[in-house]
Order: sequence, then structure tokens, then C-alpha cells
Amino acid sequence: MTDQDPDFTADAAVEHCRRHGVVPPDADATVRSLGGGVSNHVYQVTWDDDCVVVKRPLPNLAVEDDWPADVDRVHNEAAAIRTYESVLADSGVRARVPGVVSETDDHVVAIECAPADATMWKAELLDGRVDAGVATAVGDVLGAVHAATADDPEVRETFAEKRPFDQLRVDPYHRATARRNPDVADAIREEIDRVLGTERTLVHGDYSPKNVLVDRSGATTPWILDFEVAHWGDPAFDTAFMLNHLYIKSVYNHGNHAAYADAADRFWNAYDAAVDWDIERETVRELAVLMLARVDGKSPVEYVEREAVADALRRVAKRTLRGDAGRLDGFAALAREEALAL
Repeated sequence: MTDQDPDFTADAAVEHCRRHGVVPPDADATVRSLGGGVSNHVYQVTWDDDCVVVKRPLPNLAVEDDWPADVDRVHNEAAAIRTYESVLADSGVRARVPGVVSETDDHVVAIECAPADATMWKAELLDGRVDAGVATAVGDVLGAVHAATADDPEVRETFAEKRPFDQLRVDPYHRATARRNPDVADAIREEIDRVLGTERTLVHGDYSPKNVLVDRSGATTPWILDFEVAHWGDPAFDTAFMLNHLYIKSVYNHGNHAAYADAADRFWNAYDAAVDWDIERETVRELAVLMLARVDGKSPVEYVEREAVADALRRVAKRTLRGDAGRLDGFAALAREEALAL
């Protein structure tokens, strides 16, 4: 496994915040690591009644395979946060993103902390607690952002660079999966060309349950996180990315399959109602590639440990790529068939 860059330690994160005026010089700050998955150093720095999350990207991601990526992607993330903030403020959709507090030339950003009692939606889903209202809300958010930015030339120019998306998504998910699955490699390569060739709206690029925190302190409010691969591109990538995680969990936790499938429907219906285009077929095609990628790509889903579950996901994905499903109801039927067989 790739070693993380040791230079940006917890103490370095606190010093960075003091040096750039985020933490007052006389404040007694504490710091803890938030893990950061495979792509970033992430720390929470807390003082008095305030806190920020500090992120510095890794130049080579912490996975078994070699996975380099440009560290300037953190500035792309800051720009996307600001765009989401603006859209959500005008949309009336109940959702939040953490605001940017500091952005510096050494590729570090400090962002607002979400409420301390907010819970990661992924954790709830893995525990079998499937809140269909959250699924609807995140569909509303994505639809609002896609619809609002689709005709915005300034957003298009800001996010025209697709290099982070290629480095962090297309290469490790699509190309790696094609190499490991030669029987469907041609279909995956066709999807690569389609995704990279589509330019329609601001794409989040990592729109998944792990990047949704749910605040239930009042009216349920999702907080949307992690925008480092945001780019101008194919809206079907985002819809497929979220649906993929819901359908994977519907097979993994197959005893509760119906609840996850219902959440997938609610997410899709909310999204579809907010936009004026039909991307269902494109979503299904990308969904198949992403499902296979989370088994055989560079970043497999960590909780799918049983080979029987992995094989079930492979069958759903490959049958779809071979033409057994072209719409979401057909894909859902394939997933249901595999879940019931486990």
C-alpha cells in the first residue's frame, strides 16, 4: 500500500490554521484525524466553540495499485463548494454544503464543520437504516444543481478541466476494470468515450452516500461533501454513481433489498423531476460500468468481502453491458434476481 506523505501531520494542520488566521493566535486548539479515505490528509481542528476541517490532497492515493493524482484538485473542490452554495441558496432545496474558510497556494483548504451530531448516510445504510426521505432529498439537490448550471457559461469555463476526473475516476474505475474484464472491455471503452465526450453541466464526480451527512437536529438536512473531481461533463455519471451505491447495498444486504431499491427509485424520481432531459439509458450504462468497477477496479467496495456477493454484482453489471437491461426497471430486476438468490 502507498505510504501517505508524512509532512502534513496533525500538528502541521494546526500550525497552518494559525499561520493563515483561521485559528486565533491565543486559542487552545485541538486536532484529530478524520481519515480522509484514500485521497487526502483530513483533520478536524477545534477551538473554543468553532472548528474547521482541513484537507490536503495526497499526490499518490493510498491503495494497493499505483494511483497518482495532481494535488491542485483541492482548488477545484473549493470552487465547486462555492458553486453549490450559490445554487442551493437560490433553489429552495433544503441542503447545505460546508463553506470554504481558507484556501492557500500550498494546496490546503479549510472548510466549515458540519454539525457534530450529523451522521454519515453510508453508515446508516450499511446498518440497514434506509431513510427514503434522504434519498429524495439528495435527488432534489443533484437535480437542482445540474439544472441550474447547465446553461451557465461561467461554470462551464471554471470546470472545463477534466484531468482530476480522468485521474480519480475514469482511469482507476473504467480503464482498470476494462483491463481486468476483457469479455466486456469493448463496452466499457465505448462508455469511456461517451462519458468523456459529454459536456452538459457541473458534475460532482463523487456523489455517494459517504459524502452525505444527515443533520436531524431539526428538519432533516443533508450536507453534501467532497467535490475534488467536480468538472463540466456528463450528468449521468452522478446519477449512476449514487444509484450504484444503493444497488450494491441492496445485493450486499439482500435481506433488506426492497428498501434500498425503493430508495434508488425515490432518488431517481426526484432527480428526474428537476431536469428537462432524459438520461435514463445513459445512467444505466454507466451504472453497469461503475458496479463492475467497485468489484474489479482500483478502489473496490471495502465491505463486499463475500465472493458470492462480488460475483452477483459482476453478473448484474455484465448482463447490463451485454444488453439485458436498458432502463432502470430492467436493471432493478437484475439486481433483485441476484439478491433473492443469495
